[in-house]
Amino acid sequence: RLARAASQLRTISPHNNNNNNSAQQKQDQATSIQTGLNRLDTQLHNLESSMTVSSVEAGRRRGLLNGLRGQLSELTGGSSSGGGGIGRPPAGGGQSATAAALRHQDELIDDLAIGVGRLKTQTHMIHDESKAHVHLLNEMDTNVDLANQGLEDETRRAMRLREEKSVWRLHLVIVGLSVLLFLLILMGLS
Repeated sequence: RLARAASQLRTISPHNNNNNNSAQQKQDQATSIQTGLNRLDTQLHNLESSMTVSSVEAGRRRGLLNGLRGQLSELTGGSSSGGGGIGRPPAGGGQSATAAALRHQDELIDDLAIGVGRLKTQTHMIHDESKAHVHLLNEMDTNVDLANQGLEDETRRAMRLREEKSVWRLHLVIVGLSVLLFLLILMGLS
Protein backbone atom coordinates (compact mmCIF):
# COMPACT_ATOMS: atom_id res chain seq x y z
CA ARG A 1 0.00 0.00 0.00
CA LEU A 2 2.84 2.36 0.82
CA ALA A 3 4.52 1.69 -2.52
CA ARG A 4 1.24 2.39 -4.32
CA ALA A 5 0.75 5.63 -2.38
CA ALA A 6 4.34 6.65 -3.17
CA SER A 7 3.74 5.89 -6.84
CA GLN A 8 0.64 8.08 -6.80
CA LEU A 9 2.62 10.81 -5.08
CA ARG A 10 5.27 10.63 -7.84
CA THR A 11 2.63 11.00 -10.56
CA ILE A 12 1.31 14.29 -9.17
CA SER A 13 2.91 16.90 -11.38
CA PRO A 14 5.13 19.42 -9.62
CA HIS A 15 3.96 22.03 -12.17
CA ASN A 16 0.49 21.87 -10.63
CA ASN A 17 1.82 22.81 -7.20
CA ASN A 18 0.61 26.39 -7.69
CA ASN A 19 -2.84 24.90 -7.42
CA ASN A 20 -3.62 24.89 -3.67
CA ASN A 21 -5.77 21.75 -3.87
CA SER A 22 -3.01 19.74 -5.58
CA ALA A 23 -0.40 20.89 -3.07
CA GLN A 24 -2.69 19.95 -0.18
CA GLN A 25 -3.35 16.53 -1.76
CA LYS A 26 0.39 15.96 -2.17
CA GLN A 27 1.04 16.97 1.44
CA ASP A 28 -1.73 14.66 2.71
CA GLN A 29 -0.33 11.73 0.76
CA ALA A 30 3.20 12.44 2.00
CA THR A 31 1.94 12.56 5.60
CA SER A 32 0.05 9.29 5.11
CA ILE A 33 3.12 7.62 3.66
CA GLN A 34 5.35 8.94 6.46
CA THR A 35 2.90 7.61 9.07
CA GLY A 36 2.91 4.21 7.36
CA LEU A 37 6.71 4.18 7.23
CA ASN A 38 6.90 4.99 10.94
CA ARG A 39 4.42 2.19 11.70
CA LEU A 40 6.45 -0.27 9.61
CA ASP A 41 9.64 0.84 11.35
CA THR A 42 8.05 0.19 14.76
CA GLN A 43 6.79 -3.22 13.67
CA LEU A 44 10.20 -4.12 12.27
CA HIS A 45 11.85 -3.08 15.53
CA ASN A 46 9.39 -5.29 17.45
CA LEU A 47 10.11 -8.22 15.13
CA GLU A 48 13.86 -7.74 15.59
CA SER A 49 13.60 -7.56 19.38
CA SER A 50 11.40 -10.66 19.57
CA MET A 51 13.78 -12.52 17.19
CA THR A 52 10.84 -13.42 14.91
CA VAL A 53 12.82 -12.64 11.74
CA SER A 54 16.45 -13.40 10.97
CA SER A 55 19.02 -10.63 10.99
CA VAL A 56 19.44 -10.92 7.22
CA GLU A 57 15.71 -10.53 6.61
CA ALA A 58 15.54 -7.66 9.09
CA GLY A 59 18.42 -5.94 7.27
CA ARG A 60 16.67 -6.41 3.95
CA ARG A 61 13.45 -4.92 5.31
CA ARG A 62 15.36 -2.07 6.93
CA GLY A 63 16.98 -1.30 3.56
CA LEU A 64 13.57 -1.23 1.88
CA LEU A 65 12.26 1.16 4.54
CA ASN A 66 15.25 3.46 4.10
CA GLY A 67 14.76 3.40 0.34
CA LEU A 68 11.11 4.40 0.72
CA ARG A 69 12.08 7.16 3.13
CA GLY A 70 14.64 8.46 0.64
CA GLN A 71 12.08 8.47 -2.15
CA LEU A 72 9.58 10.28 0.06
CA SER A 73 12.07 12.94 1.09
CA GLU A 74 13.02 13.53 -2.57
CA LEU A 75 9.41 13.82 -3.61
CA THR A 76 8.45 16.19 -0.83
CA GLY A 77 11.46 18.42 -1.42
CA GLY A 78 13.68 17.24 1.43
CA SER A 79 17.17 15.87 1.06
CA SER A 80 17.67 12.15 0.66
CA SER A 81 19.71 10.56 3.40
CA GLY A 82 19.19 6.89 2.60
CA GLY A 83 19.92 5.65 -0.92
CA GLY A 84 16.53 5.84 -2.67
CA GLY A 85 15.28 2.71 -4.36
CA ILE A 86 15.16 1.28 -7.78
CA GLY A 87 12.86 3.09 -10.09
CA ARG A 88 12.92 6.51 -8.41
CA PRO A 89 12.67 9.37 -10.84
CA PRO A 90 15.87 11.23 -11.60
CA ALA A 91 16.35 14.66 -10.11
CA GLY A 92 15.58 17.43 -12.54
CA GLY A 93 11.91 17.79 -11.99
CA GLY A 94 8.73 18.16 -13.86
CA GLN A 95 6.85 15.88 -16.11
CA SER A 96 10.05 15.00 -17.94
CA ALA A 97 11.30 13.28 -14.79
CA THR A 98 8.06 11.35 -14.49
CA ALA A 99 8.16 10.49 -18.17
CA ALA A 100 11.78 9.37 -17.86
CA ALA A 101 10.87 7.22 -14.85
CA LEU A 102 7.99 5.66 -16.78
CA ARG A 103 10.26 5.01 -19.79
CA HIS A 104 12.83 3.45 -17.47
CA GLN A 105 10.14 1.25 -15.93
CA ASP A 106 8.93 0.28 -19.43
CA GLU A 107 12.49 -0.70 -20.38
CA LEU A 108 12.82 -2.75 -17.21
CA ILE A 109 9.50 -4.46 -17.93
CA ASP A 110 10.62 -5.18 -21.52
CA ASP A 111 13.88 -6.68 -20.21
CA LEU A 112 11.89 -8.72 -17.73
CA ALA A 113 9.59 -9.95 -20.51
CA ILE A 114 12.61 -10.99 -22.59
CA GLY A 115 14.05 -12.83 -19.57
CA VAL A 116 10.74 -14.58 -18.91
CA GLY A 117 10.59 -15.57 -22.59
CA ARG A 118 14.08 -17.06 -22.38
CA LEU A 119 13.15 -18.86 -19.19
CA LYS A 120 10.04 -20.27 -20.89
CA THR A 121 12.14 -21.48 -23.84
CA GLN A 122 14.66 -23.12 -21.52
CA THR A 123 11.84 -24.71 -19.54
CA HIS A 124 10.41 -26.21 -22.73
CA MET A 125 13.86 -27.48 -23.72
CA ILE A 126 14.38 -29.06 -20.30
CA HIS A 127 10.91 -30.61 -20.50
CA ASP A 128 11.64 -32.09 -23.95
CA GLU A 129 15.02 -33.38 -22.79
CA SER A 130 13.51 -34.97 -19.68
CA LYS A 131 10.85 -36.66 -21.85
CA ALA A 132 13.65 -38.02 -24.06
CA HIS A 133 15.48 -39.30 -20.97
CA VAL A 134 12.32 -41.03 -19.72
CA HIS A 135 11.88 -42.62 -23.17
CA LEU A 136 15.51 -43.81 -23.18
CA LEU A 137 15.15 -45.23 -19.66
CA ASN A 138 11.98 -47.08 -20.68
CA GLU A 139 13.75 -48.51 -23.73
CA MET A 140 16.71 -49.50 -21.57
CA ASP A 141 14.36 -51.23 -19.12
CA THR A 142 12.77 -53.15 -22.00
CA ASN A 143 16.19 -54.09 -23.41
CA VAL A 144 17.37 -55.29 -19.99
CA ASP A 145 14.23 -57.41 -19.63
CA LEU A 146 14.79 -58.92 -23.10
CA ALA A 147 18.45 -59.62 -22.35
CA ASN A 148 17.54 -61.20 -19.02
CA GLN A 149 14.91 -63.41 -20.70
CA GLY A 150 17.42 -64.43 -23.39
CA LEU A 151 20.00 -65.29 -20.73
CA GLU A 152 17.49 -67.44 -18.86
CA ASP A 153 16.53 -69.24 -22.12
CA GLU A 154 20.19 -69.94 -22.93
CA THR A 155 20.78 -71.21 -19.40
CA ARG A 156 17.84 -73.65 -19.73
CA ARG A 157 19.10 -74.82 -23.12
CA ALA A 158 22.58 -75.42 -21.73
CA MET A 159 21.12 -77.44 -18.86
CA ARG A 160 19.11 -79.57 -21.33
CA LEU A 161 22.21 -80.18 -23.43
CA ARG A 162 24.16 -81.21 -20.38
CA GLU A 163 21.40 -83.59 -19.29
CA GLU A 164 21.11 -85.03 -22.81
CA LYS A 165 24.87 -85.52 -23.01
CA SER A 166 24.97 -87.33 -19.67
CA VAL A 167 22.00 -89.54 -20.74
CA TRP A 168 23.83 -90.36 -23.97
CA ARG A 169 26.82 -91.55 -21.91
CA LEU A 170 24.54 -93.70 -19.79
CA HIS A 171 23.08 -95.23 -22.94
CA LEU A 172 26.58 -95.89 -24.22
CA VAL A 173 27.55 -97.54 -20.94
CA ILE A 174 24.40 -99.73 -21.00
CA VAL A 175 25.10 -100.80 -24.58
CA GLY A 176 28.72 -101.59 -23.70
CA LEU A 177 27.73 -103.63 -20.65
CA SER A 178 25.07 -105.45 -22.66
CA VAL A 179 27.67 -106.45 -25.29
CA LEU A 180 30.00 -107.61 -22.54
CA LEU A 181 27.19 -109.63 -20.92
CA PHE A 182 26.36 -111.19 -24.27
CA LEU A 183 30.01 -112.16 -24.79
CA LEU A 184 30.27 -113.62 -21.32
CA ILE A 185 27.13 -115.66 -21.89
CA LEU A 186 28.52 -116.99 -25.18
CA MET A 187 31.80 -117.91 -23.56
CA GLY A 188 29.98 -119.61 -20.74
CA LEU A 189 27.96 -121.74 -23.16
CA SER A 190 30.91 -122.88 -25.18
